[in-house]
Amino acid sequence: MKRMGCFRGWAAGTAGVLLMAACALAQSKIVNCIAAVVNNEIITRADVEIAEALGIFNIGDDPDPAARRVRVLDKLIDRMLVLGQVREAAAPAPAQIDAEMARLLSRLGDPIARERLAGFGMSETDAREYVEKGLRFRRIIADRFGRSVSVTLKEIEAFYADAYTAARMKEGAAIKPLVQVLDAIEAEIKQAKIEVQASLWIETLRDQAEIEIRANCLK
Repeated sequence: MKRMGCFRGWAAGTAGVLLMAACALAQSKIVNCIAAVVNNEIITRADVEIAEALGIFNIGDDPDPAARRVRVLDKLIDRMLVLGQVREAAAPAPAQIDAEMARLLSRLGDPIARERLAGFGMSETDAREYVEKGLRFRRIIADRFGRSVSVTLKEIEAFYADAYTAARMKEGAAIKPLVQVLDAIEAEIKQAKIEVQASLWIETLRDQAEIEIRANCLK
């Protein structure tokens, strides 16, 4: 990574690649500060700005920049807590990281994504470590809750009759027979259930953690 001198000793033990990326902001228009301390690990405003700029998390379309940053910070805290809880989770395969990077670049538009990375003094290689953390987070959640969550045929039929049909009619699209979309509906219902259980678990982790949020940093 380029221009790592500004927080060298601090970054080495705490914030990892994104804090190292923050060092590159010394000559940038972005002001850096500590946004949160989670179990003695820090999240900087630069971490938040990078995650928001790359669209790492789905935070909706709130027009208030400060509110968006708060939502991104919450997502970063959740991820840090989960990764800290299950540090031995296997790293994703390089092919998985490649595919996730490709999706990120495609979603933003390759030139835009690379421009945003360059604006933070980051290369695609730097972003790969960030993407890897996201993959590990999702794998931990899937491994912890995926096997225990089941979906009944009654739930699938209800979803098809209500949510699926309404969505297709709104889009003006053809309504496929249930047998053709059964697997996709089952997967969607299962994922929603996993997310509910994961949210409850993360709330417990938050209750047990030492979290200091410095709201003024995100204004």
